[in-house]
Amino acid sequence: DDIVAESPAGAQTKALAEKIAATDATVLLESESGTGKELYAQAIHNASLRREGVFVAINCANFNPNMLESELFGYVEGAFTGAKKGGKLGLFEAAAGGTLFLDEISEMDLGLQAKLLRVLQERRIRPVGGVKEIDVDVRVIAACNAGLPDYVDQGKFRKDLYYRLNTFPIHIPPLRERTGDIPALAAAILDQLSHKLRRPFTLTDEAVRLLQAHSWPGNVRELRNVLEFCAYLTPSG
Repeated sequence: DDIVAESPAGAQTKALAEKIAATDATVLLESESGTGKELYAQAIHNASLRREGVFVAINCANFNPNMLESELFGYVEGAFTGAKKGGKLGLFEAAAGGTLFLDEISEMDLGLQAKLLRVLQERRIRPVGGVKEIDVDVRVIAACNAGLPDYVDQGKFRKDLYYRLNTFPIHIPPLRERTGDIPALAAAILDQLSHKLRRPFTLTDEAVRLLQAHSWPGNVRELRNVLEFCAYLTPSG
């Protein structure tokens, strides 16, 4: 219900997400930056059989390969210099019974991609420095920019992992392809800003026309930033 989808393109994407949510399959969300991939991932989790479990998100672009491996799979005590006493639980174990969202998966190192592929196939992980494998019960939702096939062609992303993730792809259309959603999106954002700034905000008809005429290269994130900027500056609301 948090997803605004009144345009035909938006409604079609939301309907597909609802259908896939009922399964336990791995999902690949493809879209430009700022379209709300994590919102869709959270919504799929909330509508799934795993809704009582936790939803854990990580941006793969924020870590170097060694750090990301430790974050995902955890490590045992003494695995490397500086490893915490008692080791560390990885996110695959932390998300047990729930959903793990891997954002910007295209930025994952090729070596780590191979390990992820094995986890998706075997449903088992091996912590860094460990010798025993651990069973994991977690649903994986991955997200990337729409250019992931180009990464595959360039040898930057494993073809076998791409096909494994691409079983259930969902393309989230950019805001310029669903301008019919802009009035409702803007209203929802202004409602949040009204609560935050403790004063009401409204849009004139002319403002709506201007918003719908813009191309929005930054998508919903850009729309939110523009409205917040205006909210802080307008004396009348």
